[in-house]
Amino acid sequence: MLRPLLLTRLNAFIGKDLKRSGAFLVGFYRKGLTETDDPLYSHRLRFANTSRLLGLLDADVVAGAADRGDPAERLEARLPSWFGEMTPLGRAQYLEISTFLESYLLHSQGDRMLMGHSIEGRFPFLDYRVAEFAAALPDALRLRGLNEKYLLRKSVEHRLPTEIAARKKRPYRAPIVGAFVGDDAPGYVRELLAPERLAAAGVFDPEAVGRIVRKCEAGAPRDAVSETDEMALVGVLSTMILHDRFVASPQLADPLVPDRVVVGDELRVSHKPTIAA
Repeated sequence: MLRPLLLTRLNAFIGKDLKRSGAFLVGFYRKGLTETDDPLYSHRLRFANTSRLLGLLDADVVAGAADRGDPAERLEARLPSWFGEMTPLGRAQYLEISTFLESYLLHSQGDRMLMGHSIEGRFPFLDYRVAEFAAALPDALRLRGLNEKYLLRKSVEHRLPTEIAARKKRPYRAPIVGAFVGDDAPGYVRELLAPERLAAAGVFDPEAVGRIVRKCEAGAPRDAVSETDEMALVGVLSTMILHDRFVASPQLADPLVPDRVVVGDELRVSHKPTIAA
């Protein structure tokens, strides 16, 4: 009864949804609550939540993926032999790093781009010595109550103003609907999400995608468009961009091909315009 109420203290948008949806979300977060022996326990809710997006895919795509087996079972089969020796928090962090941080957060969410263009970001925290130090910390210092940055805050509180060092974590929220839907949206968005383009690509169900687009275009109050709706919109759009550049029109994918020349011991890379075959 009490655990779901803790969710109101995590992030403002979760607290708002809990108060609005009441028993529905409480019931959602209670699913599998006592199945703590499940190796994937910490991430089952995320799997269940995002699996709703499968409804946007073409039926043949879903069937083809199902032939490869259940993704959660395949993930569990790949876990290292020492996985069960870690604490529950350690297992949760391992899953987060191996399925989300490494392959998604550090790539698609900006860190790889920043490093590629010599822009200072949060790279000091990616230093292997920092990672080794953090991995050796006891659970009580890695996560103290609901404060996952307790030790970091303590280490800098004498260097920063109190209001900065103690400030609650705030997720960065991109204006997804405002950027991709409406009169000011880029022209390529409507073109790539047109039913005929979706049907030709064969990845998504045009009618299912159309429902999401119409919901976003309806001009309903911001709260009417859920996190899942925004995830769906960006997921479909980014996939269609990749399909357009590398499948439908591969000759346009990279008009500048790097010409690599070794001069002495130095590798120099220049870009020369090329004409697609």
